[in-house]
Amino acid sequence: MHTKTAAMHFLIVPLVIIAQSFFGGLPIDGIHCDREEGAAEHIHAFLALFDRGRRVTVPAGIGIPQGAGCLYWLHTHNTDGFIHIESPVRRSFTLGQFFDIWGPDLSWTQAGPLTAAHGDRLTIWVDGARWRGHDPRDIRLHDHQAIVIQNGPPFAPQPRPNWSSL
Repeated sequence: MHTKTAAMHFLIVPLVIIAQSFFGGLPIDGIHCDREEGAAEHIHAFLALFDRGRRVTVPAGIGIPQGAGCLYWLHTHNTDGFIHIESPVRRSFTLGQFFDIWGPDLSWTQAGPLTAAHGDRLTIWVDGARWRGHDPRDIRLHDHQAIVIQNGPPFAPQPRPNWSSL
């Protein structure tokens, strides 16, 4: 019975987590894990998460599977919130694809470690303006774009990314 429970747990683990860690770099949403950063597209977006006014860290190493010797085209190097988009092809990328590489869900009620209270929604700002689109997964990532997702109230002031640090 213990073996059956362990096997069932393994099957429930989202494929993106398996791809990034267990299989060491399988493509996710058509995004490959390459040995070097791509040069055709090289831009940066910023993601900040807040839970009731307190900053929640976006982890370092998202999209850089340990031991795989590769980087996904969307990745983080450290905990500053900058998403590095370094692709060998020019194309659009979305916040949903970044979350798929990271592993946790992204919706109006959940964004990584943030979970809205029952009946509530997260609040999303893109470049300082409240975002009211259909699905947060569809937010297109652009160069020097600031995305802030908050579970509140209270809400934290909008952070200003330091683009010169890149």
